[in-house]
Amino acid sequence: MSAFELGAPLPAATAGTDPGFVLRFFDAGNRLPGVRALKPIMLEHLRLHRGQRVLEVGCGTGDDVCTIARRVGPSGHVLGIDASPLAVAEATRRSQGRNLPVTFQVGDARALELPDGAVDRCRAERLLMHAQGEPTALVGEMTRVLRPEGRLVLFELDWDTLAIDGADRALTRRVVRSYSDGVANGCVGRTLPRLLRDAGLRDVETVPHAVEIPFDFFGWVLSGHLDAALTAGSFTPEELICWWDEIDAAHAHGCFYAAILGFVAAGTKPALA
Repeated sequence: MSAFELGAPLPAATAGTDPGFVLRFFDAGNRLPGVRALKPIMLEHLRLHRGQRVLEVGCGTGDDVCTIARRVGPSGHVLGIDASPLAVAEATRRSQGRNLPVTFQVGDARALELPDGAVDRCRAERLLMHAQGEPTALVGEMTRVLRPEGRLVLFELDWDTLAIDGADRALTRRVVRSYSDGVANGCVGRTLPRLLRDAGLRDVETVPHAVEIPFDFFGWVLSGHLDAALTAGSFTPEELICWWDEIDAAHAHGCFYAAILGFVAAGTKPALA
């Protein structure tokens, strides 16, 4: 996971004045039951073995890197890169004293500082939807650093599938579309099978996976975007006040529900002819 948990844009003022909020946001997202349930699915599709070299692109605070490191053992190695110096520093701190074969560094997913065929496995989770650069190029770069017969495993959400029960249906549809359009690659989840095939990977497998979003985290996810949408004139103050009032009332009566669909996609780089 990289940048903002679940792809949500954090308020710039909050991120700038309270860097710790970003880390708390990372951790809260990773504690969601649906996200926790995702981890073993991705591990299964990585098909890890002892001694392998693994790359995590968009490693965030490094929890998944450390989990993978225990699978590949002391003869293997896991490199986690992230565009955020704050996340890399925290990942390094959390891994200290654990005797794991891991390295963390600030890096650019668009131009990985690795030679062709450098790693056996590559993993990225909730990266493409908000990463700078075209998803096709990013997947191509991750494929480039895979050795022949190496595995690439990705997970991305599809924000057009955000389901919300608790407020006016028509206005909720507008909120969902506005949020999805505000994410750099908001619908990238559904494109993963094509992206992997276009990168030349074979035996592409896809697993749909839903993530429920509890009420408190839902507020974190949507509030920053809707504040910006209000400023941009996409909604009137009256519309958003009414919508949030309905959401709050639904939660108070046990009627609020939200979830989003994502997709795990995995593929294998062909062997050399």
